[in-house]
Amino acid sequence: MASAAAGGAAKPTVLVAEKLGGAGLEMLEKVANVDCAYGMTPEQLYAKIAQSDALIVRSATKVTRQVFEAAKGKLKVVGRAGVGVDNVDLAAATEYGCLVVNAPTANTVAAAEHGIALMCTLSRNVSQADASMKAGKWERTKYVGVSLVDKTLCIMGFGKVGGEVARRARGLGMQVLAYDPYASEEKARAQGVRLASFDEALELGDFFSLHMPLTPGTKKMFNDAAFAKMKKGARITNVARGGVIDDDALARALDAGIVAAAALDVFEEEPPQFEGHPLIGRYTG
Repeated sequence: MASAAAGGAAKPTVLVAEKLGGAGLEMLEKVANVDCAYGMTPEQLYAKIAQSDALIVRSATKVTRQVFEAAKGKLKVVGRAGVGVDNVDLAAATEYGCLVVNAPTANTVAAAEHGIALMCTLSRNVSQADASMKAGKWERTKYVGVSLVDKTLCIMGFGKVGGEVARRARGLGMQVLAYDPYASEEKARAQGVRLASFDEALELGDFFSLHMPLTPGTKKMFNDAAFAKMKKGARITNVARGGVIDDDALARALDAGIVAAAALDVFEEEPPQFEGHPLIGRYTG
C-alpha cells in the first residue's frame, strides 16, 4: 500500500525558462513535469510561476521579488544553471522560504577556454582581419597584432575560472598576476601566479581577463579612474559580468588609446540596446 501511494504521488512541476541540454531535460522528465518556456515576458513568467514548484534559469531571466510574490509560496527552489546568482533576488527568496542553488563548476572550463580564445583574437586582430577579408581587402600587415609571450596577464578574480585561465596563459608563455582579495597565497603559488593589489595589477597589466562576480563592490569597478592607471595599449576580455565595466568609461579609454582593444562576452543589460550603445559597432574596418 505504501509503495502504491508513493507511486501515485503527483510529480512536481519544473519550469525551465532558458535552454538546457537535452540530457539535462531527460533527467528532469524522469522525476518531474517539465515545462519549457523560453523568452517569456515578466508577465508570462508571473503567470507560469504560480503553477511551478521549481524554476531553472541561466543569466537572462531575472528572478525578482515580483516573481516570488507571484508564486505565492508554491515555488520551493530556483536553480541557476551557471556560476553566479546575481540575477536572483536572494533577500526575497529567503523571505519566501525558497532555496536558491547554482552550478559553480558547470561551465568552468568552457568559460576559461572562451576567455583565452578572446584574448588570442584580440592579440592578433582576428575579427578585424576577417572583416577586412570579407570586404574584399588584402591588408596582411595592418593586422599583425602583438605576441602573448612574455606579456603580463592580470586575472581579475582568481576563482575557479580565473585559475583555469592562469593555467592556460602560463602555457602560452605569459607572466600571470591575479587580483582577488579572497584568494590565498598558497593557491596562487601552486599555479605559478603572483597576487597583486588592484592598483598594481592596473599598472602592470598588458592584458586583463575579468572573472569577478557582480557585487556592489565590483559594479563598474573598471571606470575612468581605473583605466587612467593602465599602461597605454592594454587589452581587456570580459567573460564574467557586464556590470563590472563602465561602458562609457571604456569607450573613452578606447578613444584615448589607453585600451587598444576589448572583447566582451557579457553586457550590463542583456540583450543590450544596440542603438546608441557606446561600444557595439565601434569597429568600422
